[in-house]
Amino acid sequence: MMTIIRIGVDIEKSVFHVHGVDRQGKCCWSGKYSRAKWVDQIKKKVPQEAEIAMEACASAHY
Repeated sequence: MMTIIRIGVDIEKSVFHVHGVDRQGKCCWSGKYSRAKWVDQIKKKVPQEAEIAMEACASAHY
């Protein structure tokens, strides 16, 4: 089983794109979630010690 060590989150107005990789940089998980659901999905799928990085587009602060 691959363990997710790093998560990238692209924040948009109403949808967040999430991408998780393992130690080798292989994609383990990706998804598209509403603002209300993305944190719940991370809590379910990602170990607490994983790094999370966010990128916000210009309209993310809408």
